[in-house]
Amino acid sequence: MQPRTVAGASPEAGQWFKVRGPLVGGQVIAAGKTLTVKVTGKAGMPATGVASVAINIAANGRTGDGTGQLIAYPSGVAMPDTTTIRFRKSFYNQNLVFLKVGSDGNVKLTNDSSSDVLVYADAHGYTTSAPGATAGPTFFPLKPERIGQVSVPANGSVLVAPLGKAGVPSGGVSDVLFTMSGRSATAGKLIVYPSDGSLPTDTNLDYGLNLLVQNQVIGRLGADGKFKITNNGAKAVTVSLDAAGYFATPTAAVRGSTVEPITPSRLVNDARVPAGGTYTVAPLGQGGVPASGVSGVYLNITNVHFDGSGVLRVYPSGTTPSETHAVTFQAAMAYSGAIPAKLGADGKVTILNAGSSEIRLWVDQFAYYKTPTTGCSGTAAPARAKAVADPEPYNPTTVFQASPAAVGSQGILEFAYTDGIGRLMHGRADPASLGSLQWTPIHGQEGYYGQPALAEQADGRLNVLAHNLSGDVWSRTQATKDPAAWGDWVDVQKPMGSTVTAARQDDALDAFAVDGGGSLWALPQYAANDPYKGWIDLGVAGLSTSTAPLAVPVADGLRLFFLDTSGTWRTALYARGTVSNCASLSDPGFSGNASVVTYPGSRLRIFVRGADGHVLTKTQDGSGTFPPAWEQVGDLIAAGSPSALVSPRSGKTEVVVRGTDDRIYSTGETVQGTGEWRAWVDAQPDASVPATDPTAFQYVGTGGPTWSYVFRTINQEMRLYWPEGETARLKASPPAFKGRALPKPPPAR
Repeated sequence: MQPRTVAGASPEAGQWFKVRGPLVGGQVIAAGKTLTVKVTGKAGMPATGVASVAINIAANGRTGDGTGQLIAYPSGVAMPDTTTIRFRKSFYNQNLVFLKVGSDGNVKLTNDSSSDVLVYADAHGYTTSAPGATAGPTFFPLKPERIGQVSVPANGSVLVAPLGKAGVPSGGVSDVLFTMSGRSATAGKLIVYPSDGSLPTDTNLDYGLNLLVQNQVIGRLGADGKFKITNNGAKAVTVSLDAAGYFATPTAAVRGSTVEPITPSRLVNDARVPAGGTYTVAPLGQGGVPASGVSGVYLNITNVHFDGSGVLRVYPSGTTPSETHAVTFQAAMAYSGAIPAKLGADGKVTILNAGSSEIRLWVDQFAYYKTPTTGCSGTAAPARAKAVADPEPYNPTTVFQASPAAVGSQGILEFAYTDGIGRLMHGRADPASLGSLQWTPIHGQEGYYGQPALAEQADGRLNVLAHNLSGDVWSRTQATKDPAAWGDWVDVQKPMGSTVTAARQDDALDAFAVDGGGSLWALPQYAANDPYKGWIDLGVAGLSTSTAPLAVPVADGLRLFFLDTSGTWRTALYARGTVSNCASLSDPGFSGNASVVTYPGSRLRIFVRGADGHVLTKTQDGSGTFPPAWEQVGDLIAAGSPSALVSPRSGKTEVVVRGTDDRIYSTGETVQGTGEWRAWVDAQPDASVPATDPTAFQYVGTGGPTWSYVFRTINQEMRLYWPEGETARLKASPPAFKGRALPKPPPAR
């Protein structure tokens, strides 16, 4: 099957575009004077529509004591009381900031000191004030984590592979934003650029004088996902690389934040922070930053340290700091360093003084990261919160056929369910020998409830998601596919009210659940085979927690189906972390789970249990719209939720459901695609009593493509049934079913 590719993000204001080139080429700014710097039309930037520039400034004091500060700000406004870079004699300090551009396309650099200063400034990228012709990357701030330390040889280079490290996904990344810090007694320069690019003429970090120095760097990745660091110095130098964010490509699995520049403003003015102490910054609602809808802010931090040296660590409030460098400092010197700061759950940022004595602290903000709108407009009735449930012994079984481990082989059938005491059972069977089914308890020391979700990673390893008795969804992925061996359980750490489902968008998996308050959330992989990063609120409220959302791959994303608290079926399109095209499909009063089949052209047919117990269906038309009216599928009154599929043998849609007499009944189309249904018939050739709703599934066996359904009895024993003599020519005649008991699960211990 050809993989689907969801359309990339549309052009939007605030998206990122990479350039690199000079803006100021070694110019002296006299004490107290201001230099106007033209930005638009320079260094590869457009002549109009530039909202902000990522400007890397290098400054060296020339007269007097050689110390002071530069203040950078957009033209057309009064000089703010902020700091952009502190400078000194005999050494170039560097700082990269995202700076708002004035309406005339200029920015200003004011030398707010009594010493002349020599300045270089280079553009390292820009954002737009309006949607451009093409979409650009969007930004994800990260809690700072160390990518690693590298030794860059004298007059040599080293390659760095940041993907999959320090919170950076393993794909869908154009640039990584990180702090580079190091120390050397010998002077030199470090230059960062793509692995397949040419050596630029500017510098990312000057080092020497045995000073611990740092600068924020935007590392553009080459086609191999790496960037290069070149050392223009006579001795090797070791540097630490601490990721603080990354830019996601327009085709990444999840869309990030846009960059919204503001006129620089002061948040903290000369605060005292003791050794080992912390200071909490609250940027929301301050200096042009909105009170909500913000994922992070771009801060510039200035400090003075009177005794010894050390580092400041910046991290989301409510989290634990990592061994990273945000701003370094030396005794009796003022330092400035910029960093994108991810906000904590309370909207705040913590700064830790990891030095040995008290510091004085100033904090300014230059931009914020606007969280993308995830949901559809409109509101729903408020939901009722649901407490975490006890184990549910008779939830349906999840079944699918894994991809073949080798060319010419058949994929293994994978089964999963939870039982009444919280065990999570995983079964594997050769489709040519269903009696080979082997059950393995994979719950470890934890307990689970509800129907688990099974999905395949892009590399073929199986992933299971299940609802832990603690309330959180937990994830476990095979360490190896063949031989099959499980890795560790991972708690995704957010309580959910409904059980969880999963589906694939491009090469990445996305899971969905409803929280206890009735809001719909997505749990995405940000790149193929990556761990799940964290839940995203999709902005859809008022949903039932008794019904799991359903996700179906379509050409332009994932089509979601969910039931609200009034019993109304609703739908929306999910793509790259957001939902759109929200619509209601039914009147109130419905219950149970939906089943959806996919026809060529990504046309969907949904089956549900109506308020009166009849099975109802409706199909999208050629424009993708569901009609207002439901069609009733025969006269059977169902006790459970239907399970439907397209028979790979006949091409007809088949449906099974549990009746009020605890028997499984079957119907199907008389002719392909007509929606004309055979009479319901008993589909059990034995006297087994189902304790769960049936699960119908397609698979490839020794005789070719076919389908079956399974249910479990009151003793958790699995029964499997399959149609015989099914052809496309049969009309009113139903297929004959045969069945068998599958091997029993191991006894509880």
